[in-house]
Amino acid sequence: MLSLSSLTDAILLNVWQHVLGDLPTHIALSQTCRRLREVFERDDAIWQSACFTAGFGRPLRKPTPPDTPDAIRRLSYRNLARMLVSHTVVCEIGSCTKANGCFAEHYEQWPYTRTRPLHHDLPLNFHPLYYYLHFAQPSSPTQSRHAIQPYTPTPSPSPSPTPPAIPDALSILLTHLPTFPESRFAQYGPLCTHPNASCAFATFPPVDRLEFENGQGDIFMIVENPEGCTVLDVNRALAALVPFDDQHLEFAFGHYQDLAFTSGLSIRQLAEAVSRDRGFMDDHEYPFLQHIVANM
Repeated sequence: MLSLSSLTDAILLNVWQHVLGDLPTHIALSQTCRRLREVFERDDAIWQSACFTAGFGRPLRKPTPPDTPDAIRRLSYRNLARMLVSHTVVCEIGSCTKANGCFAEHYEQWPYTRTRPLHHDLPLNFHPLYYYLHFAQPSSPTQSRHAIQPYTPTPSPSPSPTPPAIPDALSILLTHLPTFPESRFAQYGPLCTHPNASCAFATFPPVDRLEFENGQGDIFMIVENPEGCTVLDVNRALAALVPFDDQHLEFAFGHYQDLAFTSGLSIRQLAEAVSRDRGFMDDHEYPFLQHIVANM
């Protein structure tokens, strides 16, 4: 009687292909026995394909000092897959835990497990989180909000429907600030603490390069990730365009003041607590908070 231990790698990998796109099943299969674990953990490309067909990529990590351990510098796809499944259990935000529900059927029919060059006539659709995170929401509190102007994104290599508005600088800034307790308005702040939302590919089909043009047709922003541009990649590129000026500093200061008041901490105590949370890639920073504390 045959056992799993006697099967060849080719047969086991053929079984694996039938669970592509289902990360929980993929992880469960890899833990079925020592033989399967040996095959699955031998090559991280297997896990990359599993993540890709589920609609997830690996965001580029911010540059790290030379003495940073390699384990922190580079997150393996195996660990990423497990992190995505684990976060689904604890996260209460449906649009994070079900980040790729909108494109699930598309990925089931997509024949590739890596990014592929796209034809200019092939439709390219942005993930709904791109709009939700970076544009002013109708339900936002009444306040003075300033857009990153005159930037009207037009993704390359093919056009997308006209965005509902110009990217809103304060909405983008909120995705990099800590979250208010019980606040739906700032529920994704900082975005990097939500791996499922962060790692979702920014477009379908996934692409390794996105170019954004303004109303005059000039490219003002380029996002590149050879493994596929993710929502976090685009988010960080947009955040880099937010001016570090008095207006945005005042907005961040008001946010931190309210958060400190709610938590019962001083600004310095809050800064110490917040700074420990560097996101799932251990690379997130809080420049506005650091500036506020340094100038108190």
